[in-house]
Amino acid sequence: MPDNGAATSAWAHDLAARIAAQQATQHVAIFVPDDDGDGLRLIAQVWGAGEDIGAVIVGDWTVPLEGSACGRVYRTGLAALCADVAMDPDHRSFPGSRTRSSLTVPIGPPDGVVGVINVEAPWVGAFSIQDYERVTDAAAAAFDTYPIRGISAGAGSAIC
Repeated sequence: MPDNGAATSAWAHDLAARIAAQQATQHVAIFVPDDDGDGLRLIAQVWGAGEDIGAVIVGDWTVPLEGSACGRVYRTGLAALCADVAMDPDHRSFPGSRTRSSLTVPIGPPDGVVGVINVEAPWVGAFSIQDYERVTDAAAAAFDTYPIRGISAGAGSAIC
């Protein structure tokens, strides 16, 4: 992981816990760029609906920058509020997932995204504009406290 270890891990775990406290019963995941630059690595999560079958491991689980909703949000800097993940060709389920809707938000401005918040729920239409605003505000606050500067990739909002 491109981080300074404990500080970034603590930052991500705190962020996931704060969002999970506001999004009860939903799965919250925080992703940051992987060392190889080809994907995003799961750095923190709080399990919600679904079954943890032990395959999604913090620090090991990755998603590609191309062909995943998290990767798209990271690359473009555009948040994605998806009422039905069946309508998003980039959605990737994790093992044990019961995801039906998702809210994926970049951490940082479009030209300086440092990570992605992904919140998933087991029912269609789970997220409102208020949820979008709350998670977007949390992402902005998290960017202000991100332990490492100088990491960027990713341009906003997309609704499916």
